[in-house]
Amino acid sequence: MTPLERLMQEAIPTRPERAVHSVWTQEEQDRHWADLAEALGVPVAKRPEHPAPDAKADADEAAA
Repeated sequence: MTPLERLMQEAIPTRPERAVHSVWTQEEQDRHWADLAEALGVPVAKRPEHPAPDAKADADEAAA
């Protein structure tokens, strides 16, 4: 068997299937935000809106 024949018999790598990500519940998001804020030393940090209102407006303006 020639090197080319061996190469042609190899499996062609493919991209793996996308992982299914579950959506976090509001409680999970709140707990995660609280943990992050505590780790950064700002336990009273207010959680931002998602998506941030200004970011959406900026994206809409940029698209126009």
